[in-house]
Amino acid sequence: MRPERGAALGLITLLAVNACSGGGRAAATPPPSPSPRARAAGSKPSPVAIRIHSQRVGSKYIYLTEQKKNRVVYVLRADSNESIRLAEGAGHSTFTLPHVTFFSGPRTIVADAPLATVEERDRSVLMSGGAHAKTDKGMTLTSDTLRYDDATERLHGEGHVLVTTPQGTELRGDTLDYDMRTTEMHVTGSAP
Repeated sequence: MRPERGAALGLITLLAVNACSGGGRAAATPPPSPSPRARAAGSKPSPVAIRIHSQRVGSKYIYLTEQKKNRVVYVLRADSNESIRLAEGAGHSTFTLPHVTFFSGPRTIVADAPLATVEERDRSVLMSGGAHAKTDKGMTLTSDTLRYDDATERLHGEGHVLVTTPQGTELRGDTLDYDMRTTEMHVTGSAP
């Protein structure tokens, strides 16, 4: 038998076996890798979202500690957490029943809310669903949302803002801006 005829018979036999075994469908082939031109142009594959869910077990809470220049800025304790990570520096985490202690020098503010979202990019904390906070000096704050801006170390309250001093004086408005470094506070908007 000539070599060309043997190769042709081998190919026909392989096709026949494949068809009889139900393998008439083509096997999945991996997508082609980007061409050298596409790689040189800087095309990157799409990031794949990674989801992580954590749940409190007994008295073992979920903790997140943020530091800046070897100084603790805040400690967040929660009952549960769901994090979505897209890429380095891109993602967010949602915490259930967060209890956050914010630190600025000797000053502390402790805040609670039903939910909090922490953005990885700017390390901001958005507490929502009705936030309640208290300073180490006894001043209390309630608002619909409370946002901590890590870059400026400021707290921003929005919606039904109520600040009560230890002496019982009340300040009401729509928004609050509180500088944790200087303790300067502004409440603006009409009182409800």
